[in-house]
Amino acid sequence: MKKLNLKNAREWFSIGSNEFGFACLGLDDKQDRFYAQICFLFQQAIEKYLKGYLTACNIKFEKTHDLGYLCQKCSDEHKGFEEFVKDCEIVSQYYIPSRYPAHWPEHTRKQAEKSHKIAKKIISFVKKDLGLE
Repeated sequence: MKKLNLKNAREWFSIGSNEFGFACLGLDDKQDRFYAQICFLFQQAIEKYLKGYLTACNIKFEKTHDLGYLCQKCSDEHKGFEEFVKDCEIVSQYYIPSRYPAHWPEHTRKQAEKSHKIAKKIISFVKKDLGLE
């Protein structure tokens, strides 16, 4: 692996960690609400960790919220990311619709829990690969 740029990557990870933590708090709320926002925050957390990974590896990437693209870029450095591409495409769909009233989606606890599981796996993989766990 190349020389890592962990200083800048940690800035991405810090934001992603906050988003992940806040989404987990929402998921812990047993009142069955806020699932669109929770899914969005898990999408954002994954995005920050993928961008942080690319930053750590000094890989340039387009300005985008497309998790499939970002995951594929990460797989150029580490083939292990290939197993997450389909999961990233699932969670990536929670970015745009949850931002605009005309497309306000009704998300379920099941979708939020799946997003949580995917985010947790990807974040753990990134941390482990960069020696941050």
